[in-house]
Amino acid sequence: MTGQATPSFAVFDDYRPTATIVVVVRWVLLLAWFAMLHYRLAERDSTWIILNTMAVAVSLLNGYATWLILRRRRITWRLALALSIADLVVITGGLYIRGGLGNDYYVFYYPALLGFSFIFPGRASFGALAVVIALYVAMALTISPTLSTAQGQEKVLFIRLITMLGMVTAGTLINGWERSRRREAVAAERRQARENLELQRKAQQAELAALEERSRLSREIHDGIAQSIYMLNLQLETCVELAERRREDLTQRLSSLVVLSKETLLEVRHYIFDLKPYLEGKKGIAGMVENQVREFNNVAGVPATAETDGEEFPVPAAVATCLYRVTQEALSNTFKHAAASRVSVRLSFEERGVSLVVEDDGRGFDSSGSTPGHGLPNMRQRAEELGGTLDLYSAPGEGTRVALEVPCQVGPAPDGETPA
Repeated sequence: MTGQATPSFAVFDDYRPTATIVVVVRWVLLLAWFAMLHYRLAERDSTWIILNTMAVAVSLLNGYATWLILRRRRITWRLALALSIADLVVITGGLYIRGGLGNDYYVFYYPALLGFSFIFPGRASFGALAVVIALYVAMALTISPTLSTAQGQEKVLFIRLITMLGMVTAGTLINGWERSRRREAVAAERRQARENLELQRKAQQAELAALEERSRLSREIHDGIAQSIYMLNLQLETCVELAERRREDLTQRLSSLVVLSKETLLEVRHYIFDLKPYLEGKKGIAGMVENQVREFNNVAGVPATAETDGEEFPVPAAVATCLYRVTQEALSNTFKHAAASRVSVRLSFEERGVSLVVEDDGRGFDSSGSTPGHGLPNMRQRAEELGGTLDLYSAPGEGTRVALEVPCQVGPAPDGETPA
């Protein structure tokens, strides 16, 4: 994830986990080294001074590595290589100075090779093992005559070499297994980060869409329902005054209030209805349009029919929202302005997409000029956002026809789409 630090266990060029084991083992070996040098020592000759000097040098390197670990600093492969080479050099030198392989210094090779295999890949570890074995065999055949000539000592040498090989093999396998676990952990963390980012992106999109929808509803309620209720309130106050004066035009006023109340009821029911049944897969787009037409027929009292052509297929939520809103706006305009005696709605499922036609036989108007209000521009904008088209055909005395075409792929609606 961007801006998030990589965890220490996932850093492949930081050798602190395995170097910690090697550093602890090295301190144990150094204490044993000093103990062997000083135990029952008769004289302190030049050999004793050289061995102590070598041990102090390794102690300084190991102390530096210990300081890096305690301070949580990185341990690079160069430092790890220097420590491992120092181990091998000191052990080999100690064996040579102390009279070859006849003493017990050879046991220090085992943890040194194990630490080397913990830090470096298999090829480097086995390469170092080959060098150590070559030196070990050379010393066994040259400066250690007791080992090379005594009966049965060849078997001892073979066992020691096999033990070295087993140490390196075990360390290499453990190192490979640990690095594989770290790779899997890094891959899992990256997958989780991508999933979290995707969820965050979808949540932000949903929140933005919700804010836009709230803003749109607020504008439409202010310009539509709020104005209708305000006019209804004024008309009711007027009717109260007329009733007190017993005016004859009270009936006409009340009739106009009935029309206004139906318009308000139809608009309110449009806002109450939502796309949840469609999004949950409980209703198709054809059923949703039929439900709108049925509500319009019941509330407005204008005969309205709904027809569906073609085999229905799932459409994206954005397309369903567009079809619903255009149907709603067209029926509302018909009731408010057309004075129609019949309305028909036709929904067609075609290869290229979905088309919707809302037609009435009302008074019509001149569609070549500008149209009042925001209904038609809003419908056209919804269609254009989805790559579709919306056409309006109307003339005085010839009714009105609204035709919408929206392209969409045939198949399941894509996940993560937010209704407009």
